[in-house]
Amino acid sequence: MMKTIKLGMIGLGGMGNHHAAILSKMPGVEIVGVCDLIEEKAKKLGEQLNVPWYLDYHQLLGSCEAVWVCTEPFNRRDIVLTCAKEKKHIFTEKPVASALNDAEAMVEATSAAGVIYMLGYCLRFMNPFQMIHKIYASGELGELVDCWTRRYMPYDMSNLWYGWQKNSGGVMLDFGSHDIDWLRWIGGDVHAVSGFVRTVRPTMHADEHGRALLHFVNGGVGSVSDSWSSYLSDCSIGVVGTRGAVIVDRDGTLRKRVGDGDEEIFRDQSAVDVNPQGDIGKKDEKGKIQLIESVEETIQEHFFRCIREQSVPITAGSEGLKTLMTVLALQKSSQTGQTVCV
Repeated sequence: MMKTIKLGMIGLGGMGNHHAAILSKMPGVEIVGVCDLIEEKAKKLGEQLNVPWYLDYHQLLGSCEAVWVCTEPFNRRDIVLTCAKEKKHIFTEKPVASALNDAEAMVEATSAAGVIYMLGYCLRFMNPFQMIHKIYASGELGELVDCWTRRYMPYDMSNLWYGWQKNSGGVMLDFGSHDIDWLRWIGGDVHAVSGFVRTVRPTMHADEHGRALLHFVNGGVGSVSDSWSSYLSDCSIGVVGTRGAVIVDRDGTLRKRVGDGDEEIFRDQSAVDVNPQGDIGKKDEKGKIQLIESVEETIQEHFFRCIREQSVPITAGSEGLKTLMTVLALQKSSQTGQTVCV
């Protein structure tokens, strides 16, 4: 019989409520308390789930074994360090942090405490990203030549915390780190980065358009391009190897060809669109995201399986630290006009 894991929710904004709706229905998981600095948010979800609600996260730690943290990246270090000290398993939204010293302290603390520490890099759990990785990892495409993502999500972040560089780290950390995490999943560790970021609109106080070329330690390159200021949405994903290639079209159709063989077409219900609330799927004719169910293990299921099996998550905190270091190198490259080693 599956052991029930008692869970506390910390940070009840859009992503906190998004995850709570899923977690509250999961077998083997019991939400035992929720917390937010804003009383209205804490009370609303607490009453909705019929669980105690708090304004101070310390008050819920005595009743839970794990925490699900959806606070902002600049407001996360103390929570993670405290929860690690209390031997709680920890899931946090991405990125790991906005500052390198915070990220290093969090990864070190959770490692020393021996707790599971996982980040919300959901592309590894969604198609077509998961499907492409499986194809590449099988070896049928040969050695990596090139991999890429381009995801444009035009949205005015001016009046949100995302719109301030010191809070969100700009588009390439908040949004683009999803893509960099996935590219690292394909290509491995990054050796050097050549990048460009810029602020486009006068109302913004953060980078909102960025592009970079990643040089992988094991060979091959990756490119990433993300934007909040593109006016039009767009998405392109692909991998080219020495023996074949796989490319995803704008409508989610996946095309694959290996060697001299025929081109194969997979019309999968792919998650090629995203909105600021974290909904991932495909847009309908009215522009609304139609959520796509994960075909295998969800990001939530993975976290709790890792707790039960004491295994390392595929989006562990250490992976998030490497992704953060890559983004910081990208930003430094943009400032200096030079290629920067990670």
